[in-house]
Amino acid sequence: MEIFKNLVAERVFHYFFEISKIPRESKNEKAIREYLKKFAQENNLDYYQDKIGNLIIKKEASKNFENSNGIILQGHLDMVCEKSEDSNHNFKTDPLDLIIEDNFIKAKGTTLGADNGIAIAMAMAILENKELRHPNIEFLATIEEETSMKGAMNLEKNILKGKYLINLDAKEEDVITVASAGALIIENSVKIEKEKINKGNYKFFNISISNLLGGHSGREIHKKRGNAYKILLDIISKLREEFEINLIDIKGSSKVNVIPKESSIDFTILKQDESKFLKKVKDIFFNYKKLLEIEKNVEFKVKEIEVSDEIIPKRYFNDLLKLSQKLPNGVNTFMKNYPEIVESSSNFAAIKIENNKIKLIVSIRSSNKEEEDKLAKKIYELANNYSYCSEILVHFPAWEYMENSKIRDTSLKTYEQLFDKKMKIAIVHTGLECGALKKNYPNLEIISLGPDIYDIHSVKERLDITSTERTYTFLLELLKNLKDF
Repeated sequence: MEIFKNLVAERVFHYFFEISKIPRESKNEKAIREYLKKFAQENNLDYYQDKIGNLIIKKEASKNFENSNGIILQGHLDMVCEKSEDSNHNFKTDPLDLIIEDNFIKAKGTTLGADNGIAIAMAMAILENKELRHPNIEFLATIEEETSMKGAMNLEKNILKGKYLINLDAKEEDVITVASAGALIIENSVKIEKEKINKGNYKFFNISISNLLGGHSGREIHKKRGNAYKILLDIISKLREEFEINLIDIKGSSKVNVIPKESSIDFTILKQDESKFLKKVKDIFFNYKKLLEIEKNVEFKVKEIEVSDEIIPKRYFNDLLKLSQKLPNGVNTFMKNYPEIVESSSNFAAIKIENNKIKLIVSIRSSNKEEEDKLAKKIYELANNYSYCSEILVHFPAWEYMENSKIRDTSLKTYEQLFDKKMKIAIVHTGLECGALKKNYPNLEIISLGPDIYDIHSVKERLDITSTERTYTFLLELLKNLKDF
């Protein structure tokens, strides 16, 4: 494309557009992995796929760099797949529809996948370039980062040789990340048996909430954005103060690492209450829109529907409403030494009614094990009070700050020399794979960096072109400067 011509990162953008043609939702990474294998073969590069599905591509050191410590470039193959309500995109088969607007790359109606497609694209540009100067390079492409950290948690031992790892999954250009939170995903469930009702006595309705800001459950958790499930269940609770309501089903956002932005509930009311009910609903919607000041585009809808005559028994409905309002959601603690940084939080991520079970899923993030344990204990106890069973679906460790780090110090010096300004150091509340990777490679020195990416995990996701150019320039210079180690 003409806009990228003569940029240092021209090939980065070329590969970013190419991989955007390949569906790569979590657990559907085979096609992108095979694409990378073919790329390695075409460039005479050795590669290895481990038992879990991670891929490593190797490039030998440049002349005079042979004795330098090896560098691992790392990113993940999968992306979060979210789309707008009016989008017909099929993430299993369709390429992303990328557009360029105001110096940003975006995708029409879907997430962009710059998280973490930009890591793949940067690594490919480096691996193919025979003119660059660098130590031995290994590119590690992991699987299922967005759902479970499965690839990083299960990476085979003794297959990586490098001493320094550059994770390319950060989202702010002038920030070097040096530590991150761990995560714990808990599913709380209870078995149910549905009951039949006489449909002739009832009207069937659906209430929905949509167009909340949503966003990343770590990066945006402190911004007090609305949680669709919490809001909608609160509305239903208010309605039950005046009306007989039976629950039929709940649907909505289900990504554990996304603040829920939409949800809907199917339910019944008595026929004679319809007029009064509809007036009350409109009043509640109006009041909620005033309360949700930052949610400028929030939309509430109520509509009559046709559904089955099976309902959730009242005692389970009552318990669901009580438990859902008590489960922690949002910031739990801030760091004592860095009061602007979130230390621990929880996200009420999903409600599912399936296979005769009600499931409430909560994700915890924490860089403090003690606070993580406290939050988990609170959730277990609350769930147990309502006869819910709790199960850990995913658990990965925090990436702890390293007092002495040569790669961190060299990165800070390199950035300042290039751009005449200091790079900031960050400890983030997102779930980077670095902590998981250190499980089997405890001696790695790690940093995380990346270009400016905004509104990740949402349909507004966008990648800054100029920032990507600077980040890639910085990365090339950093690789060269690591020779002295």
